[in-house]
Amino acid sequence: MMHNGRKIAIPKWISCHTYLFGKEESRTYISNERSHRYVLLDGLASDMWKLLSEEVSEEELFVWAQENGVTDQVDSFLAQLEGEELISFGEYSAGANAGYERLGDSSDNGEEVKFVEEMQRWLYENNFMYSLFFELTYRCNLKCVHCYNPKNIADSEIDFDMCKKAIDDAYSAGCFRITFSGGEAVLHNRFLDLVKYARSKRISVEIFTNGQILARDNDLYNDLLAQYPYRIGVSLYSTDEKTHEVVTAVKGSFRNTYELIERLREDNVNVQIKNFLLNINCADCIAVKRFAQKTGAMYVADISLIPTIEGDKKTLHYVLEESQLFELYTNIDSPLYVGADYKVRDYEKMKDSAPCFGGFTGLTVTPNGEVIICVSLPLSVGNLKETSLWEIWRAAAEKRKDSRLYAWREISVSDFEDCYKEEYCAYCDFCPGMGFLENGYLKKSEVLCAQAKVKKKAVDFLKEMQQRN
Repeated sequence: MMHNGRKIAIPKWISCHTYLFGKEESRTYISNERSHRYVLLDGLASDMWKLLSEEVSEEELFVWAQENGVTDQVDSFLAQLEGEELISFGEYSAGANAGYERLGDSSDNGEEVKFVEEMQRWLYENNFMYSLFFELTYRCNLKCVHCYNPKNIADSEIDFDMCKKAIDDAYSAGCFRITFSGGEAVLHNRFLDLVKYARSKRISVEIFTNGQILARDNDLYNDLLAQYPYRIGVSLYSTDEKTHEVVTAVKGSFRNTYELIERLREDNVNVQIKNFLLNINCADCIAVKRFAQKTGAMYVADISLIPTIEGDKKTLHYVLEESQLFELYTNIDSPLYVGADYKVRDYEKMKDSAPCFGGFTGLTVTPNGEVIICVSLPLSVGNLKETSLWEIWRAAAEKRKDSRLYAWREISVSDFEDCYKEEYCAYCDFCPGMGFLENGYLKKSEVLCAQAKVKKKAVDFLKEMQQRN
């Protein structure tokens, strides 16, 4: 093995976290944000990476290798890491921006999904946090008709130092990925500083935005991309300007959003188009899906409309009508197409399971420091003005009786007494948050019930058509 004291550097586009260092079960998860590839290291390879992340020299690494009896493996290991652009030798310019590599086929992200699901499972089994979601501010430069954020504290934003402390705690709890959202995340007065701080810990960062500022602020755009965010999610409600702006209620918003998506994809950034379907824009979802495919962006359609955090159900005026849902469920080109082979939920198999992953793999922090299960389930488990994120997470992991998070983790699907009583319930996209905001804790969601009824009708229709043919 060569050990001439050269500095080994990890490029700025690498996100990573090492768990159980020094133990046989040691694991390191790595995300190369530039090439959009994941790597898993375990055992001594994981420990070796941990040392590299602490900027040891080749000589120091050689001493460690001797102590662990792996000196014959180090050279090939380092060569492999260098070949995959996970490390570099010599002086590395922290300001260097190499740009993103071309993203693969957006329609085939199965490998990433499988990797992340396995990561989440392992982290959960070992009491580590996978993700933390920040609503940095309720401030927004759009007026979307379906917005659930509170209006009475619309200018609220999270304190910068409080947010940094929460990032520190999340990192200590094992957090691999942080999402910055809003409101409009970019409107937080220290937005970029918070992104940089998270990336300084090599935490993978995702941004949710409406694109209005990023589309016009070239300096901010370049500074953000220089931090190598894992993904940028952009809300697009239609490929038709008028329809999009009926949803956003702001003139000119369509052009900003549309052009930002195109520019991000030209720069090979991992983009997710977030297409919320309402009764005023759902007919355009197929066109939005095709736009995503054309540009190489990921695409997600969402119909989980909820009341506002303040309990106002005016947003439910935009719930999809039965005829619209049926069309979307039965149209093979639709993002909601169910198919004749749709697999229904088996209540007997799931009744003793947790309602969702919220509170198990991650948490959400609101602009006022409230720690909640997720944005759709604003059930408070503590406030950062009174306690730390670390204390909230550890108290649940230690199953303390006074932990509100632990109390939530003890809830199972069977505790929702009004659910899974009807045949159509097996078709429900069960979400405890929707019922919480509509009717209260552990209550069912009428919106989901209505969707389940139509979905059953659609599946029955498609099965009948299949049998006829």
